[in-house]
Amino acid sequence: MNGIPRILIVDDDEALCEMLTDVLLEKPYHIDSVYSGESALNRLKEDDYHLLILDLLLPGMNGLEVLRKAAVVSPQTMVILISGHGSIENAVEATRLGAYDWLEKPLKKDRVLLTVQNALDKIKLMQEKAFLLSEIKDRYRMVGSSEVMKRVYRLIDRMAGAQTMVLITGESGTGKELVARAIHMNHPRAGQPFVEVNCAAVPDTLIESELFGHVKGAFTGAMNNRKGKFQSADGGTLFLDEIGDLSLMAQAKILRVLENQEVTPLGSERTENVDVRVISATNKDLGELVGQNRFREDLYHRINVVTIDVPPLRERRDDIIPLLNHYLSLFAETNHMEVKCLTPAAEAVLMRYDWPGNVRELRNFTEKLMVLSDTNQITHPQVSRMLHVPEANSVHEEPHLLREAKNDFEKHYILSALNDHLWNVSKTARSLGIVRSLLYRKMEQFGLNDMAQK
Repeated sequence: MNGIPRILIVDDDEALCEMLTDVLLEKPYHIDSVYSGESALNRLKEDDYHLLILDLLLPGMNGLEVLRKAAVVSPQTMVILISGHGSIENAVEATRLGAYDWLEKPLKKDRVLLTVQNALDKIKLMQEKAFLLSEIKDRYRMVGSSEVMKRVYRLIDRMAGAQTMVLITGESGTGKELVARAIHMNHPRAGQPFVEVNCAAVPDTLIESELFGHVKGAFTGAMNNRKGKFQSADGGTLFLDEIGDLSLMAQAKILRVLENQEVTPLGSERTENVDVRVISATNKDLGELVGQNRFREDLYHRINVVTIDVPPLRERRDDIIPLLNHYLSLFAETNHMEVKCLTPAAEAVLMRYDWPGNVRELRNFTEKLMVLSDTNQITHPQVSRMLHVPEANSVHEEPHLLREAKNDFEKHYILSALNDHLWNVSKTARSLGIVRSLLYRKMEQFGLNDMAQK
């Protein structure tokens, strides 16, 4: 964690604020107190705090409203709520709004210190993850720290000093060009050209001229000599995107260049030596195309020395929110707008969406959110509407989120009571106002029996 943890206590009970301050100052924390929601929001606008300890029942603006507004004013600040009336409904709403945990009155010193420490530990982990994401973005020009993407980064690193040809595979929109650029930027050729050719976009009649160049008069309209992409990439990297769309004739010509490291411009009899590292990419199964005689087997083996498969977003869901936040910030900066943030419920919907267009679809969707959202907080209904989630899914989405939040709160509530009573089931059941058999069922449901055995 950067610097001494800064904590803001918000409660209209000055005596409680003083008591909490005394307890927390046993640790190396910086503590401030305010006595209303309005004062809390003003302080969050002026200073940075790691943690907000917030009473639910405040005069004027209540705790949930402060929580809602604090998520916009200071989204990096984690919130712990204090309540003497911990209803399930409030817990569900607070969880949806991003609260980390609850403290029940009367406050217990050990419970306060443990909850605050857990929150600060989580903040530290989040900061370390943010640093890792920043390092990845700087090194690879990509966003994502999921395990499947870490495998991609490891392969990029292995290619750093090699001249090996690489085939990048993956669905459309997964970021194959970014992987190709990362390989180039982490290679001794980084200072030399990176030249891209979208093979699917070049007509077969022009592909030879596009790749190898032509001399004046080579065909009607060839008014001057023109370099091809291979010559333009000399000393650097040539990225052949969607190589699976090339005709067999074009494939044969590329194979010849790869074998001889020389090209012959269209209309010329003179060959030109080229020093080019070729990286290819495709969203097709080239092995299957070889079996269908639609792709040359010799070229396939030539370009497929090392394969890097870029996973679709549905297989790297941990990267969805970091990507969304990255593009929200990028679009805001580019267009001189205030950055908008996602509510936890909106994030949950976005995490469950399959993103068939992958990162490209997500980026376009983020731009749409920034333009069409009327507020600085992007909500679940807005996201569902813009994603065109089927009506049946929209109807059941909220109950699903509520059910998850309720279960999380109930598990935590029972676990807290068990800890308070040293895991004595009889005493815990009495304090919760339920029979022992029901508590045993709840412990089984939430996997707490294993914890009891430890």
